[in-house]
Amino acid sequence: MSDQPFRDRVRERDLDNFLIEELQASAGFRNWFVGNVVPAFAEPAGLEIRLQKSPPRLQDARQTDVQIGWFDAAGELRAVVLIESKVTADFQPGQVEAYVAELAAARDRLGTANAATILVTPEGRLAGLTGAAAFDARVSIEEIIDHLEDRRRSDGLSPELDARLDMRVQLLEALCGKRAASGWIATTVPEKRDFADAYAALARERLPGLKVRLSTDGPKAITRIFEGLDLPGLPTPALRHEFGSGVAWKWANAQFAGLSSAVDRLRSSGVLAGTRFTAEPAGKSLAIRVQTPGIDPTAPFEGQREAVVAGLDAIGELATWLTGNVAGLAPLLSSSAPSPSPAAPAAIVSQDRERVEREFVAALRDIYAQCDALGYQPTGMLQMVDRLGGIGTARRLLELPPSDGFGRLALLGRVDLAVESLVLQSRWAGVFAEDELRTARRRLR
Repeated sequence: MSDQPFRDRVRERDLDNFLIEELQASAGFRNWFVGNVVPAFAEPAGLEIRLQKSPPRLQDARQTDVQIGWFDAAGELRAVVLIESKVTADFQPGQVEAYVAELAAARDRLGTANAATILVTPEGRLAGLTGAAAFDARVSIEEIIDHLEDRRRSDGLSPELDARLDMRVQLLEALCGKRAASGWIATTVPEKRDFADAYAALARERLPGLKVRLSTDGPKAITRIFEGLDLPGLPTPALRHEFGSGVAWKWANAQFAGLSSAVDRLRSSGVLAGTRFTAEPAGKSLAIRVQTPGIDPTAPFEGQREAVVAGLDAIGELATWLTGNVAGLAPLLSSSAPSPSPAAPAAIVSQDRERVEREFVAALRDIYAQCDALGYQPTGMLQMVDRLGGIGTARRLLELPPSDGFGRLALLGRVDLAVESLVLQSRWAGVFAEDELRTARRRLR
């Protein structure tokens, strides 16, 4: 069999077919995918879910690429998510406006929280795709790949299902790399392969109980994933050593899928007291993590050996701590554990965290003062600070679609005053999760 079965033979309709199959067959994938549009959309419970490809719109003769519909017992549509795929082509004239009109009609008929739109495209296309901000959520194909790879690391996966997911990943990778008339072929960066071989050898020496998962060592490979961590009574986490991309510091972390709601419980429990670890949300996952030196996998290995050793030792420290604290973590990570009252702020477990919060609030108020001098008053941001605190405000703004204020700053040529720019400053290293930083970077591009 060919080791590059898709190469340049992929088309946008392949992405539509993938979405139809995966959204219909995998509740886990569907929950994750639809979760990207929260809070603009509230998924109804107990209804029949139907997938459609290219259904005609009510407002014109155009078609939606993929539609998820929630139907009641009488067959009446009660909620809908409209999905648009863009791989190589741009929006046709009037296409974005047609989506906006269809969404407005659906919300009038079904309710504001019962209709939403999602754009799916390679991450590299988002910057130049005019009209992308009109959608309630933008999900990159690379994010879908990461989700499938996380699933491949779960326990009890049959060889057949693992092989099927692997082929889906290869299809999506081909779509990400596709260029018009390019004959794209997935490639390995030679320098990364040399680095990876040396890294794996050192990992076998320092972490004999764990195994480094094989990587393509392609242009986007900046994380190493470890297998073999067994935590009886706990969900299996993704154990990750993040190298970063030209940054001084990154993370060793264990990510528990679907458990972001446990972050506050873990922080307030005291179980992390006396450790170097922090608990942070990573999308819908819980990340228990520790800071490690950034690594450049394209540079010579020997010059970075000390940084690699620090990262590997952090992975080992994290694995040992998790193994020794299974009993204490089990009730905290249980889906049935009580959640903190939503009206109460997240527990602050150290004076250092309080200091960071105070400094972040001061930075937001300084942003307001500079915006005010330009004739723009982002009063909504200050109101959010009063309700959610500084860091909570930033996280909330990163969860929502880009605000009107972001667009205003872009028109003024001052996106340096946007919250997205603030969270990327090095002085907040460790405060925000990687997916939050990725969102900020994507918007600023």
